[in-house]
Amino acid sequence: MPIATGPLMPAQPTPLVDRTDELATICQCLADDGTRLLTLTGPTGVGKTRLALAAAAQLANHFRDGAIFVDLSLVRDPQLVLSSIARAVGLLDIDTGSRNLLERLQDALEERQILLVLDNFEQVLAAATFLASLLATCLNLRMLVTSRAPLQLRWERTLRITPLPVPDLAMPLPPLDELAAIPSIALFLQWARTRQADFVLTENQAPLVAHLVVQLDGLPLALELAAARTATLSLPAMASRLGGRLHLLHWEAVDVPERQQSLEASVGWSYDLLSEPERRLFRCLGVFVGRVALDAISAVYGEVAGAAGAGGGDGDRTLDKLLSLAEQSLIQPVPPADQGWQQENYGQHEWVHDEKADDEAEPAFGMLETMREYAEERLAAAGELDTAHRAHAAYFLSFAEQADPQLRGPAQRMWLFRLDREFDNLRTALRWLLDQETPADRMAALRLAGALGYFWQLRGYHVEGRRWLEEALSRAPRVEQGERPDSGSAAVRTRALLPAGLLRASFGELDQARAHLEEALALARQRQDSASIVQALVYLGASPLFAGQAPAIRLLEAALHYARVLGEPEQVGITLFYLAVALRTQGHVSAATAHFIEALDQLEAAGDTRMAGAVHIHLGALLGQQGDISSALPHLRAGLATSVRMRSRWLLGHGAWAVLALLGDRADPGTCARLLGATAVLRQAMGVGGAAWEHMAAGPEEPALRARLARDEWAAYREGGTLPAGEVAALALQVLDEFAWKLSPPASTSAGATMSHHVGHAQAQTTRHDDESQGEHLLSEREREVLRLVEQGLSNKAVGQQLFISSRTVSQHLTSVFNKLGVNTRTQAVAVAAHRGLI
Repeated sequence: MPIATGPLMPAQPTPLVDRTDELATICQCLADDGTRLLTLTGPTGVGKTRLALAAAAQLANHFRDGAIFVDLSLVRDPQLVLSSIARAVGLLDIDTGSRNLLERLQDALEERQILLVLDNFEQVLAAATFLASLLATCLNLRMLVTSRAPLQLRWERTLRITPLPVPDLAMPLPPLDELAAIPSIALFLQWARTRQADFVLTENQAPLVAHLVVQLDGLPLALELAAARTATLSLPAMASRLGGRLHLLHWEAVDVPERQQSLEASVGWSYDLLSEPERRLFRCLGVFVGRVALDAISAVYGEVAGAAGAGGGDGDRTLDKLLSLAEQSLIQPVPPADQGWQQENYGQHEWVHDEKADDEAEPAFGMLETMREYAEERLAAAGELDTAHRAHAAYFLSFAEQADPQLRGPAQRMWLFRLDREFDNLRTALRWLLDQETPADRMAALRLAGALGYFWQLRGYHVEGRRWLEEALSRAPRVEQGERPDSGSAAVRTRALLPAGLLRASFGELDQARAHLEEALALARQRQDSASIVQALVYLGASPLFAGQAPAIRLLEAALHYARVLGEPEQVGITLFYLAVALRTQGHVSAATAHFIEALDQLEAAGDTRMAGAVHIHLGALLGQQGDISSALPHLRAGLATSVRMRSRWLLGHGAWAVLALLGDRADPGTCARLLGATAVLRQAMGVGGAAWEHMAAGPEEPALRARLARDEWAAYREGGTLPAGEVAALALQVLDEFAWKLSPPASTSAGATMSHHVGHAQAQTTRHDDESQGEHLLSEREREVLRLVEQGLSNKAVGQQLFISSRTVSQHLTSVFNKLGVNTRTQAVAVAAHRGLI
């Protein structure tokens, strides 16, 4: 059967940016691995068509009969797919009597070696059975398909296409040439120069462009549309209006399909293909931010569906619909969040990873901000926005109130991580409640703020926590005079006043702090709420410490009496901690030491790991100040280890500060400079005043430490301010380990075991390999390369840059070296390896 020459691959106006790995995978699958059908999936606007065309152009010469492009964007009837393919491949005798088109296509393609590129298959998925029939009979046929959703054929392999990488706004921007090489930036610049040939990225524009591409999710279509706007709208104006991106970003190019001329049309194309229950569920996702757990989605969807008379959704049925949305690339399943800290090795320290504590059994999903904005607009258009927001706020209020008491016991770590994962949604719920006008909503906002008060303290969110609590307290109805002491409003206000007072104190705002805490104490006494009485007395007694003033020890001793009567170990432990800090500042060293030790026992009994870590740091600092360095080191290591396990920047900052205070004159000046730079950034991030930091951390004044820096150490100081939290912990622990090695080098292995016991993480101790006949074969060549650079004093990050590997890979090599040599630190590893001629 004759076949005419098929159409050429459509030419593209600009080169393809990035996608090198995806192109290689596509070519590998279709040319070498025998894949017959490869489907590129991904959200609308991600560039599936563009990538498929580029791959087909590369693959065309691999197939004897070339590659044929079939545009299905205008096809809605699955029955018309075969005729579209027939026209594209040039099947001339369409009308041949009784034989159907599928049979004629099979005959025409049976002997052909050809690549069919089928674009926009998502709206004709029912035609997938035709493709299966063609593949079954045409053995040399290969297919490359673009579709939001997989075709669900046994022939099929899928490759998910994701948005382009974007800059990390949490880090300083790289130099202009490096910034311009980031794929999302490169694509934006490429399209901007098609509209303005003289467009140049400047230092002033760089932050705006970086912010813009991040806000647009690195989505190629959005970047193209934004770049088209640069001819008529300045970058600052565009960046400030991205909240309305669906309407802002459009470009009526005559050679672009209508669905690609605006973000709204592009996302609407996908939305229109959903069933009505799927549309309602997708709309509900518009009130969420970031990652969303199944039970939260089910709660909101159930309320919205119930209000519409469609019946609520149980978890299983909601999950089915969510999986359908994920298959259609409108949302993405999110794996259990690792949050960055607990699954990495920091320097030479491999921390035990408690899978049970971090396991997130509930399925979770995320969506691009562009999709979320469209969903929220559809929710408003359907009249469901208020119902969804109210259900969202109710769910997260209940979640926060469930979490709050758990933060003071054995489940503390798990609930901290759960709150971390839901923090953006908790903020959203709190903002919505505060913006409502009814007293009930304002009181709900105060309940939520109070429930998050301890979390804000634990996580070091002092600035943010103070702002939320003050706004909630100012907007909520006050407790009326003569109101029953056991009224709910009095309890709610008390729970918010206590953290608000402590956070005020942490900024040295003692008058405001005292006003909050005295009101809380009065309300607690009226209600005979012993736990709140203890807390108020503790904060009133300790708050002067944050401003460098004398603490009210009498109040702290009264709080301790109440706490002992109450008999709750966590309350007793925290009270003892603050009393010990107060006694230390007054020079009562023996009493402070005894109280710290008892506080540690009480807090460990209660399961309050984070506060126990704080006690370790303060006790270590106190012992060090008294010259008992050997006893101080295990406590400081334990506190730093806890900072890693709990991912607590607050603990990390205090621990690193205590290390500086103890060993600043004895450690390497460059290392100290990096630690000092890191602690300065940690303090700024939490917004804690200088006096609060220095007095509560038991460290020296910062000017004294900064004065030690030589001129050539300021670069190390600045580098320290850019280090991730895990690397700061590794650096502080390295300083302690090296100092411990200097104190007693012959006992390195037992010292390491002793320290590991104090830290609470049993690390495997391997015996030293004494058989020197193993020689250079004991360590791999890469391990020896790493050790040689470590010997030069380079950090893990610097070693990685030298060897073109990641810091994490360097850490893994070092862990292997430590196990092979039976050592615990970098210094020991270098010394032993050099002694044995391994480096």
